[in-house]
Amino acid sequence: MTILKYSNRGNDFFTNQLMNQLFRETRGALKSTLDNEVVNRTSVNVFEEENNFIIEMAIPGFAKEDVSIKVEKGVLNISANKEEKQERNYLRREFTRGNLEKSFKLSDGIAEEEINAEVKDGMLFVKLPKMQVEEPKAREIEIR
Repeated sequence: MTILKYSNRGNDFFTNQLMNQLFRETRGALKSTLDNEVVNRTSVNVFEEENNFIIEMAIPGFAKEDVSIKVEKGVLNISANKEEKQERNYLRREFTRGNLEKSFKLSDGIAEEEINAEVKDGMLFVKLPKMQVEEPKAREIEIR
């Protein structure tokens, strides 16, 4: 890292040129990083009911056609992708609808074949049914 002495003088041509170049390069690199970034800053709640676990995820701006849910090797993968067209010249932009990815390791007690999902009001609800464990029945043994 190089530390430059700041000059308050308006005629310091070299320092002004160097700072302008630094800001141009930084702005371009930051914009490129943000454009290609996978956004994982979505809010997720996981709670347990008697027979299910429920994943509740905020997915504002995504339709159900944009969302993909897969179970592979005991991992639940939720992803959403929506391509945006750059039709506007934003003066300030605080939110984007880029990519979204979240993964959850499933326990052995989840019935993977019965997992289902629903999108409602910008929220994704994934229902993870618990496997029904049969309690051993007591039986009486006859003594001979």
